Order: sequence, then C-alpha cells, then structure tokens
Amino acid sequence: MKTWRVIVSPDIDPYMNMAVDEALLQTYNVNKQMPVLRFYRWKIPAVSIGVSQKPLEALNLASMRARNIVFVRRMTGGEGIYHDAEITYSMVCSKQDLELPDSVRKSFRVITNFILDAYREFGLKPYYAGDTQEYLHGRAASFCYSTREHFDVMIDGKKLGGNAQKRKGDIIFQHGAIPLRLNFPAIKRCFKGKLGDIENNIISLSQACGKEINFDAGVNKLKKSFARVFSIKALKSFLSEYELDLAHTLHRKKYKTEDWNYFRLCRNMKKEGG
Repeated sequence: MKTWRVIVSPDIDPYMNMAVDEALLQTYNVNKQMPVLRFYRWKIPAVSIGVSQKPLEALNLASMRARNIVFVRRMTGGEGIYHDAEITYSMVCSKQDLELPDSVRKSFRVITNFILDAYREFGLKPYYAGDTQEYLHGRAASFCYSTREHFDVMIDGKKLGGNAQKRKGDIIFQHGAIPLRLNFPAIKRCFKGKLGDIENNIISLSQACGKEINFDAGVNKLKKSFARVFSIKALKSFLSEYELDLAHTLHRKKYKTEDWNYFRLCRNMKKEGG
C-alpha cells in the first residue's frame, strides 16, 4: 500500500496558493519523496487564469479593481476560475503512483475517480460529460465553467467544478476546484465575453446536495474517497522548511508580480529557492 502525504493548508492569499502548488511540483523527487495530495481554500475572493490566457482580453479588470478582487496566473492551462467558497485540491505524483495512462485526457478519468466517489458518498449521481450521447465539446471561453471537456464532472446536466494538469517528465501535477457555493453576479462582473446560461449550466456542491456543505465536510469525504479509490495510506503532513522557503520565493518573485500575471514573464528565480 502506497503512502501519500496529505496536506490541508491554512487560508492563504491567492498568490501564495499558486506558489505552494509550484513549490510542491518543483521539489518533488520520485525516488526520495512520497506523493502528495493538498487541499486548500482562498483567503480572499480571487480569479486564477490559465497560463496562456491574456488578462486584458479575458477579465473585466476595472470592475475587479473596484471590488478589490485580484487575479493570479496559474502554471496550468485552461480558462479562468472565480475562487471564493470552494475546495481546491492539488496533487503531485508519478505516473506509476496511480498507474496513469500516457494520455493527459485519459488520465483525468483516472485521477478524478476519487471526486466522483466522494460525490456518490454525498448521495449524488455524477458522470463525465463525454459519457453522454448529447456531449458536444464547448467553445473556448474566458470562464472555465462555461466550457465542456470530455472528462468534466456533471451532476444532472450541470458542470460541477474544473480540473487542470501539468506534466514534468513522468511527474504529474493536477489541481482542481470544487465550488461549495457560486456567486453568479461576481462571476459575471469578472469575466468578459459570452458566459452562456451559467445559472442553468453549472452547479455548486451545496446546491447539488440540497444543503450547505462546508470545507471541512467536503475535504473529509474527499480524503476518504482518495484513500479508498487508490488504495493508499494517508499520512497527515505539512510543508517542509525547504518547500515553504521556495513557496515564499515563488510568491515574491513570480506569482505576485505584474511580469508574470500580465505578461507570463518570470525573472531572477535561479538565485533563490534552488
């Protein structure tokens, strides 16, 4: 039985959340470290954009500034996500740890199995968008939940959350968002372009369950489902001193900078943090 580190982070700012994710990926050594699963939330409402998105085209920046909503560029692809009342997870492992296929798309089905299992424990009937006869790939949009990918998780015809992946050789990094509640007016104020009928096309976990689901209850279900689905032993863990130092460097020199967030530029990272 494989042992995984499981980290539940304290509330931290959006830039630090992305910095910790990258620090875990950068420091992971397949032969020397346990794979890691992390759960976190956002200290303040924020938007994360995909690594290739252009904020001036995707976001209503004036509206966001007026409401003190910040944005941060992720290291993964995909579209923008409004983060507020949600559970976010991230994981770092090797392909062998979860017996993942080479195909990125197919690996989403394997990895997100634990999410579907947790939803079933909540009494829901989740399925993948691409497993239905009426599946049509969604057009590109500024807002992640407005699109439809083959392995997006659906509840009663509505999309619940989103996931993105990055690979570094045989090392897999994936993170995803599970909204506990959805603030539709805030979403519409943050993103440009046509979002579609989001009130009827997307859903939160609490809405799907018909009752309020909080962060702790959701994380407990997800942790148990992860251990059951992948037959792993979960070890409660925290960031190492080295991981935390690197995260602080990434926070300061990358994720909180205009160079990275507006222009995808990252400078002077080799001098600190390894």
